Amino acid sequence: MSRNVRANGLDFHCLEQGRGEPILFLHGFPDHAATWRPLAERLAPEFRLIAPDLRGYGLTSRPLDVESYRLGHLIDDVAALIDAFDLSMVHLCGHDWGGVLAFAFAEKHPHKAASLTVLNAPPPAVLQKMIWNDPNQRLASQYITMLRSAEADALFNETNVDALIERFLAQPYRHGSLNDADIEAYRHAWTQKGVWQAMLAWYRASPFDVPDIDAEFGNDFLDECHIECPVQIIWGDQDAVFVPAMADAIVHACPEAILTRLPAAGHVPHRDAPERCAALIAKFIAQHPIRPISKEVTA
Repeated sequence: MSRNVRANGLDFHCLEQGRGEPILFLHGFPDHAATWRPLAERLAPEFRLIAPDLRGYGLTSRPLDVESYRLGHLIDDVAALIDAFDLSMVHLCGHDWGGVLAFAFAEKHPHKAASLTVLNAPPPAVLQKMIWNDPNQRLASQYITMLRSAEADALFNETNVDALIERFLAQPYRHGSLNDADIEAYRHAWTQKGVWQAMLAWYRASPFDVPDIDAEFGNDFLDECHIECPVQIIWGDQDAVFVPAMADAIVHACPEAILTRLPAAGHVPHRDAPERCAALIAKFIAQHPIRPISKEVTA
């Protein structure tokens, strides 16, 4: 079911499906709500799935100024969405930027997150430390500088959608991970007026410092992750965005986290290995169900 929900002063387009314990899905760049289709088909029989187009994406409202895409506003969006669906607590599932956001949200709003499953994404502090101290991750993260540049506007815009589909989606389409309907859903999301400017604003407003490749190493960034809810990390080892060592760095910062590596999957493991990812998510949530909070009655 497609519906619009008012939250944090914006209109969020959301896809909703299934019944049961609620899972709130937070997508990454340059995706949209329907990117979760491979998981939704497998999880809807057991769970209530809620997938919004995040701020600026797809059919959701698009503030024009970069400041509106600061991490604090994005965290507030997630809290407001949970309230808008009249939920006190959800299971969070995030990928890429959505995973970074899910970590940040769970740390700020521990009582709204029953569990956290993250696919190929680190907590903000872990990513910053790895960019500074791991030469391979620093090299891999240079794309952030490119997306922040003025040159990015000429490439990433709605009039260039065919080239962008080829760039981001051609390989999974040829491999059968995406079908014709998926491609058309991306085309619809990526041709909305101003959508690419909004997606780029996430990077331009982000707090990450990305030094040049040859800059000095060794800055002592803190990478502690104070997450109270159970955390599951699903990691595609063929990722070209985050180095394999990133998964170990996340577990070091979140020692209670469970890590499952998928050796044949890439940056989008829920697209490369949907059956495996869905099974891991279902099992994890079954182990950590949402329970009603009992209230003591005092005289």
